[in-house]
Amino acid sequence: MKLETCPISAAEIIGVLQKEKVLTLATCANNRVTVRPMSHINIGLDVYFQTGYDSLKMEQIAANPLVALCVGDLEIEGIATACGHPLAEQNAFFAQAYQEKHPGSFKTYSAYEDEIVVRVKVHRVRQWRYIDGKPFVAEWEFAGA
Repeated sequence: MKLETCPISAAEIIGVLQKEKVLTLATCANNRVTVRPMSHINIGLDVYFQTGYDSLKMEQIAANPLVALCVGDLEIEGIATACGHPLAEQNAFFAQAYQEKHPGSFKTYSAYEDEIVVRVKVHRVRQWRYIDGKPFVAEWEFAGA
């Protein structure tokens, strides 16, 4: 059965990203797929999180920057890039927003020397919807992806 599609707006996606405190991040490299919950912030459709530079997720991102996220009822695909330390000047926007949304995590982890900010540039989003009892897949895709 081929499902019909319908659009989902960037504003709807941003609203879910802002509302939810935790997302699920999947990474894959060397025939190993791993998944874990992550505290995040977003600036528009760009998703940011911090992690240890020597973590398995960073090893996998270095080998394969294609990642998947699940937040609320959204399935998200994107490309991850390292952006430097959470307290670096270029990441002041991140530090402020992360501290507001996740004060405990900010206080506990952000000053560690090996912490790094990761940006996920979202390029595809899917969401299941039911319209008049009929299943649809709502889709958004960045034209440049």
